[in-house]
Amino acid sequence: MKYNHWIFDMDGTLTDSMGIWDEVPFALLEQYGRTPKPDLRQVLLPLGMAESARYLIREYQLPLDEANYDAAVMEAVGRLYRTVELKPGVRQTLERLKAEGAHLCVCSNTWQPMCERVLGGLGVLDYFDFVLSAQDGFTKKEPAIFLEAMRRVGGHTPAECVVCEDAVHAARTAHRAGFPVIGIADYYSRADEPEMRALSQQFLTSWEQLDWSKV
Repeated sequence: MKYNHWIFDMDGTLTDSMGIWDEVPFALLEQYGRTPKPDLRQVLLPLGMAESARYLIREYQLPLDEANYDAAVMEAVGRLYRTVELKPGVRQTLERLKAEGAHLCVCSNTWQPMCERVLGGLGVLDYFDFVLSAQDGFTKKEPAIFLEAMRRVGGHTPAECVVCEDAVHAARTAHRAGFPVIGIADYYSRADEPEMRALSQQFLTSWEQLDWSKV
């Protein structure tokens, strides 16, 4: 095998879970017995996380303030994550990579404890050396998080470490930093597929399609 160091995104790459983030406001309102208005998605679409928090607290009179809003969101996200599954072929891919001596890690925008809870519940956490979160002072719009993951997983240069992603901005960052990219198709990033294909060494609609002769 050519590559012995692998960096995996979680949502949309390992797990079929990108839709969770669309449902968080609804789950949060349900948690507090509130009924969402028909236009809630449209209202929240242009808002950032802090603005969304202020809007929901104010408009629905939630018994929260901005200080404890994140904890309530974490609770709602945790309930939603219990419904997700691995994408087809993920378990078999991880098993084969580990059997061939590869070192694997997760690099996700989702909080580290949540990633560990989700992947542990799905029975695949032990395949990974560690989980690195872009919430920990990193962003996938800059290469630092991928370089840190590479260092911690034992790689020496980007060229020897594969980044697996479904999000085009993250794939673009990794590609520009010199990492080979394996792109994974996801419903929520379907509009970006042409660019993802251009950035990827392989672009897969399922992990079952991975060409092992190229990795």
